[in-house]
Amino acid sequence: MIFVDSNIWCYYLDKRLPEHESTRESLREMIRSEEIVCNTIVVLEVAHYLVRHFKEKDARKKLDSFVNLRNMEIVDFDRKLLAESLEKLVSHSYSDGLGGRDASVVATMNLRGIKSVVSHDDVFRRLSSKLALKVIDPVRIASL
Repeated sequence: MIFVDSNIWCYYLDKRLPEHESTRESLREMIRSEEIVCNTIVVLEVAHYLVRHFKEKDARKKLDSFVNLRNMEIVDFDRKLLAESLEKLVSHSYSDGLGGRDASVVATMNLRGIKSVVSHDDVFRRLSSKLALKVIDPVRIASL
């Protein structure tokens, strides 16, 4: 089970981005072979990106295919997840620069027992040893 962060979904869904090529095949393979998790905050962030950068018809089509992936669980942002997100934010914001949305990612992973995150966000790399996270960054891997 892996958590896929919003930046990876945006790279994957927008072929105009330079990061698209480095994420396309690796994410396609994950979609075929892994159980993927994200939360409603990530879905909303990806939706916001799509409506800002695509015409309505195209944004709706991309969003529909994204939220209806057969092997993706979308975790609701409820009070339990809110409480865990706030705890992670307070614990890691001052020392590690963790922001609110990323706190919701870490909280979701913690509550679901997920250890791997696919992201191009430096904060996860900084927190990887503290939180025992495996960070998979297809953009960084492609540049090595």
